[in-house]
Amino acid sequence: MRKRRDLTDYKSARELVQVTDPYYQKPLYRRPGFDGVVNFEEIDAKLADFLTERREKTGMTKGDFASLIGLSRMVYGRYELNISRLTVSRLVHLSELLGFLPLEMIHAGAPHLFGKTSQEANDRAELMRLVSDLPHESIRNLLGIVSQLTPSDGHQAHPKAKTEEEHQTTVETEPVLNSKNVNPDASPGKRGRPRGSKESK
Repeated sequence: MRKRRDLTDYKSARELVQVTDPYYQKPLYRRPGFDGVVNFEEIDAKLADFLTERREKTGMTKGDFASLIGLSRMVYGRYELNISRLTVSRLVHLSELLGFLPLEMIHAGAPHLFGKTSQEANDRAELMRLVSDLPHESIRNLLGIVSQLTPSDGHQAHPKAKTEEEHQTTVETEPVLNSKNVNPDASPGKRGRPRGSKESK
């Protein structure tokens, strides 16, 4: 039997703490939110509230919307009442029908995934939403700017590119005398002639 790996360092790096949750029989690890660990029932309740709010904004009744999602009014209502739990595929379908980004719903249920503070999380989620509405050309331009601001990519890649550029410039401007094929004793007029070569007559 394979020995279980020690995950102490991983848990510490991810700031995970051991908790219990009504949905699970065994202890599990979670990342605390702004006010401690939020259990899954509370997250599901927030997702249900988000769904209700978005559906009501369209002016559709539960029955109207249920016909679009392929469910009976009663079965669909279980999602808004937080009786049935949403699956990822159901989330994708709901976002198609109601026109929201999946990350908006995730932010509503688990804002701590988007920042260290409530304000940071809200700002990051809002920025993602605004970017999603930009035309593709603007997104491409913005991507170039943001890549220069990202520590893991931009700040490490940029100095590397600069170093390579400087190296190339040095090679191109380096004196010819540094070449192995050049005779350093030749007169200025013959400096470009390699050693051992014969002059053409």
